[in-house]
Amino acid sequence: MALAFVVLLAIVGLTTDVGTLFIYMGYLRRATDAASLAAASQYREGRTLDEMEAAAAQVVALNGIDINLFSVNIETCETSPSDPQLCTTPRRKLVRVNGTVAVPMSFLTLVGVNNISISAESIGEAASLDVVLVIDISESMAWDAAGGNPLRDPSFCNAADGSGTDGFPGECQPFEEVKRAAISFANRILNKSSTTEEDRLAIVTFANGYSSNPNMGTAYRTTGWTSNNTEAVNIIKGLRVFEPPTCYDPRNDPSGTVNEFYGACRFYNPDDTYAFLDCLSCRRDMWPDPKPAQDDWSALASTNIGGGLLRAGNMFALQPRTEALWVVVLLTDGMANATDPANGDNIQNYNTYPLGYCSDPLVYPLCQDKDVSTRHHSGNAAYDADDYARDMADFVGCLPKNSAAACNGISGQGAVIFAIGLGNGVLDATGEATSKPYGASLMRYVARVGYAGDPSPLNDPCAGFSDFTDWCGNYYFSPQGPQLTQIFEDIASRIFTRLVH
Repeated sequence: MALAFVVLLAIVGLTTDVGTLFIYMGYLRRATDAASLAAASQYREGRTLDEMEAAAAQVVALNGIDINLFSVNIETCETSPSDPQLCTTPRRKLVRVNGTVAVPMSFLTLVGVNNISISAESIGEAASLDVVLVIDISESMAWDAAGGNPLRDPSFCNAADGSGTDGFPGECQPFEEVKRAAISFANRILNKSSTTEEDRLAIVTFANGYSSNPNMGTAYRTTGWTSNNTEAVNIIKGLRVFEPPTCYDPRNDPSGTVNEFYGACRFYNPDDTYAFLDCLSCRRDMWPDPKPAQDDWSALASTNIGGGLLRAGNMFALQPRTEALWVVVLLTDGMANATDPANGDNIQNYNTYPLGYCSDPLVYPLCQDKDVSTRHHSGNAAYDADDYARDMADFVGCLPKNSAAACNGISGQGAVIFAIGLGNGVLDATGEATSKPYGASLMRYVARVGYAGDPSPLNDPCAGFSDFTDWCGNYYFSPQGPQLTQIFEDIASRIFTRLVH
């Protein structure tokens, strides 16, 4: 019986120690998973190896493991350049955490075994990013200046400080603050040399839907993707506010020679002060007989949000990286009032007007059906610039497979979209059937699609926010330009890490 009792005690003791090992192994695996994500987030920020190890150790302690019993080792491609798991082509931001813990024993101490070491490893990834910046360059990007101020004239503010003594060529406001914030964001994304940078950036700008001039229409501003910070920053610095030609020559004399007939042009008062954008071809009385039945101002509109989103979505088909996180950041200061051309559109032929998808080209706001709560589909007579922009948001944000029912059969890119409304222009609700703001309502829809790939109102993170100046989900509002840097910083901080192995 004494011998049986000793054997039984040994079995119970071994069971206790083995159970302890299994419990610690579970803790260790969870801790190393969390530690690899913590280390990866530090890698994303460009921290040193010691800082990554400190972050990993802190997370391990928070997961219930005595830090005095634990040791951690961090590896990246820089520390292990021959490791195929960490050094991939193309490069990825991978961090391996090797964790070892000395598990204290109970029964085995009787035979001199005080602890047994167990280890686990995990590879975390600070997701490689493919980011498209989609920036509004419409004339209203100079409207911080009051009427009569020369800086309200895009030709004047674009040319002011042409050498960029303050770091930014041009003095258009709030556009200079837009460029400042965009450069700050680009510096966060492309924070390494071009030869070691894992992230890529593309830049799209939008104004009208018909011009081939990148400073006038809707265009790619980078040649494909770039991982070169200097290239991206120089492109952003060189962006200009929409600046069409003058209407007449001399510019303040309507009795002079017509300088620009088709589309938007700059109209000046007799005293040579800038007045507004005009459109001579938009007036029926300017055309030769037989004259059109009515005026059509669709060629004046210059906020082609849908066209900007379309080009952003197309970028993900260019050298696609399925392992990367696809992100679009859209910024506008107004409402959608222009689109890409519809089939057969010709700005030099009034019979093809309205240009693009424009249900109401006669009164402000242009190319809007005055009801943001009603969605129309292509082919419907009421299909307008807002509907077009929402379709393009679905194209960017809806999932490519098993799209949500609210995507209406559109197979998208599954990209994350952040939408930024700048200034009071996005809050304009003039004539809207339900008094909802045109621009902010659209921006919230874009952000909703880009939040989880599902535009259904049931999944709207902004559903409880009636104030369109509130931040919610992926939607941001900035009352003025200086707040944009904080918004871009918040977006950068939300681009997350993930567990790879």
